[in-house]
Amino acid sequence: MKVASTHFYSAPADVVYAAMTAPDVVVAMYSAMGHSDVRVIEHSERAGITSLRTRRGVVMEVPLFAKRFFDPVNVVDQHDEWDPPMRDGSRWGIWQVSARGVPVTAGGQMRLGPTADGGGTVVEMSGEVTCPMPIVGSRIATLVGDEVERTMHATESFIEGYLRERGLPEHHDPTPHQRAS
Repeated sequence: MKVASTHFYSAPADVVYAAMTAPDVVVAMYSAMGHSDVRVIEHSERAGITSLRTRRGVVMEVPLFAKRFFDPVNVVDQHDEWDPPMRDGSRWGIWQVSARGVPVTAGGQMRLGPTADGGGTVVEMSGEVTCPMPIVGSRIATLVGDEVERTMHATESFIEGYLRERGLPEHHDPTPHQRAS
C-alpha cells in the first residue's frame, strides 16, 4: 500500500525541522497519540546527517482475520534520517518503521523545505507498506498502511499545535485565494 502526506506550516523550515527532531517533542507527540513506553533510542548528528530512532507501544484495532499476527500492544521501532540542509533550507530524508513480530515493512522518503511562495514550510512524506504473506498480505499491508497514515496526520496536528503554543503563525495555505466578484 502506498502512503503519502503533505502538510504546510507557517513557520520557517529550520523551526519545523527542529520541532520534528527534538527528542522531548517527539516523546510528547507519540505520548499524546496514546502510544506507550515512548523512548528515543538514538538522536545523533554526524556530518550534518540527523538520525532519530524511537521505540513505542502502539495499540491497533485489528480485525479478526489479522489478530494472530498482532499483539494487543505492538512494539514499533522507527528510524528517521535527515540529510544536511540544502542552500534554500530544504532537507531530504528517509523513514523506516517496523513492528516486532509483525511481517510488514514500511518506509519511504521525506522532504521538508520552504513553500514556493516563501511564506512557510512544506513537509512531504511518501512511502510504501508491504507484507509478503500469501493470501492475507495485501490486507495486512492496508491495515498497517492506514495506521501509518493516521500517525502521519496526527504528527502534523501535533507539530502544528506545538508551533502555535510557541507563538508561531498558524497553518500556512500557499494556494492563492480568489476574490469573489
